[in-house]
Amino acid sequence: MKKFIIALSLLLAVIVSGMLITWKEQSYSATDLLENANFQVENATITLHRIDTDKEDIFSEMKITKETQQELIQSFQHATFKKTAIKTIDYDYRMTILLNTTYPMFIDSKNKILVLLNTNESFELIKDNAFFSLLEKAREDSQKLVSIQHKLNE
Repeated sequence: MKKFIIALSLLLAVIVSGMLITWKEQSYSATDLLENANFQVENATITLHRIDTDKEDIFSEMKITKETQQELIQSFQHATFKKTAIKTIDYDYRMTILLNTTYPMFIDSKNKILVLLNTNESFELIKDNAFFSLLEKAREDSQKLVSIQHKLNE
């Protein structure tokens, strides 16, 4: 009976330790973050706003191509996230993903943190599948498109 109690205690300790390690390092997928998200919908889009607190209107919409939008959606869909307690206010972007519903969020690209506006939860991208390089590409594409529009309007 003593051996059984010792074995049961050791087994319980191993299980609890494993659960604590797993819970502490738990990672999330994009569908975990975005409740009921359906990435297979037609006409999925992303709206991006650059945030510049030095301007009167701090949000400036970025013009990005459908191709870049789809690349961002695919990258976000395959990214891996970790919940974080870090609350940042140093956001670079406000992004809204439109799938089967709308998913707005703020993004701090320097710290690779996003804050979901629906839940006010913060997540760190731990495996981003080129998401941030695509954001940079989107910013550059937007600047080019705006420049071309200005030239056409002159």
